[in-house]
Amino acid sequence: MRIRITMLMLAAGLAVAAPADAQLEGLLGGGKSGGGGLGGLGGGAGLLGGGVSQIGAGNAAGLLGYCVKRKYLGGGDARSILGKLTGKPGVLGSKGYAAGQDGKLVTKQGTFSLDGVKDKVKGKVCDMVLDHAQGFIGR
Repeated sequence: MRIRITMLMLAAGLAVAAPADAQLEGLLGGGKSGGGGLGGLGGGAGLLGGGVSQIGAGNAAGLLGYCVKRKYLGGGDARSILGKLTGKPGVLGSKGYAAGQDGKLVTKQGTFSLDGVKDKVKGKVCDMVLDHAQGFIGR
């Protein structure tokens, strides 16, 4: 019994010590949705309960602002979609918007901060948020 507990504690310590981007890619069920190893973020049943496909319009707008400000996304498309989303009623005042501006994905299953992941991963997540955010424009 003592060995089993020690092994569990060791495994838990390794999970906590792993870099955030490795946790993001490994724990979110990455690889199957064409997201370059981030399948769980795109639409899989990963740690965040579907990841980017589960965020609301406010969180998407906040994250787009985070991504544009930090130059993970550029060009007119991101700014145009951001402008359209922030013009929708209730978006700017939502908790999801504020969290997104801080680089946090908010889903039904919890919150994941982009602050601890590598820039390459942040860029991929930002691209996925941009794709997902386009769906809110027509609503």
